[in-house]
Amino acid sequence: MHERGQGVPADPAAAVIWYRRAAQQGDVHAQFRLGFLYAYGRGVDRDDVEAAVWYSRAAEQGNQAARAALEQLRSEGRLAGPTGSREVLVLRAAAERGAAAAQYQLALRYAAGEGVPRDPAEAVHWYREAAQQGLAPAQYQLGLRYANGDGVTRDFEEAVKWYQRAAAQGVAFAQFNLGVRYANGQGVERDPVKAYQWFSLAAQGLLGREADTARQARESIRGQMRPEQVTEGDALVKAWRAKPERPGAAEATPRS
Repeated sequence: MHERGQGVPADPAAAVIWYRRAAQQGDVHAQFRLGFLYAYGRGVDRDDVEAAVWYSRAAEQGNQAARAALEQLRSEGRLAGPTGSREVLVLRAAAERGAAAAQYQLALRYAAGEGVPRDPAEAVHWYREAAQQGLAPAQYQLGLRYANGDGVTRDFEEAVKWYQRAAAQGVAFAQFNLGVRYANGQGVERDPVKAYQWFSLAAQGLLGREADTARQARESIRGQMRPEQVTEGDALVKAWRAKPERPGAAEATPRS
């Protein structure tokens, strides 16, 4: 209302205040509009870094307009490409301000050595920062790091902890890996019913050969179960619903 003067005098500065409050709570529309206001200097000084931060957070939730706006910033030379040093500076500035999406993207770059020297420990640090804020893909990646001992001491119990949080939000790869842990008793007590549940859910969310692998794992563990255990596992699958941790966030994409 304040941005366009609907029912009240137009006041872009007030719009920034209200959009920021909503955006910080995960409102995707507010994140996009806040990015727009920063990109065009309406109600605030023009700041391409801040615009990129809020567009990125909206894009992460699936907002196509935000993705297009982010690409427009790059095409206009206002941001560097994905591996450019300016992009890293943008991400670090946003990450240090607590933006979970930027923390996750910065972790990906340290993990792959894109735009920065490869540093697994630094990647773990930023994955953890984002994961603690409830970002499901970061939780999955942090679980991987603990499972593989990449940038951190190998710890299956810690891996299971993060896989569980990501799996509960709907990350299919985390669901599959959690099934493996329950099937093998790694980092958690062996439980064929839970292994069957997570393999089944992963098979629903994955695609192609990955889905086939999950189905094969499900059938393998099913062969070790009593009929009543299969019935229990099927009931768990039917009752399961994704539970996003971030306020206002959409459910995690199945294959994040």
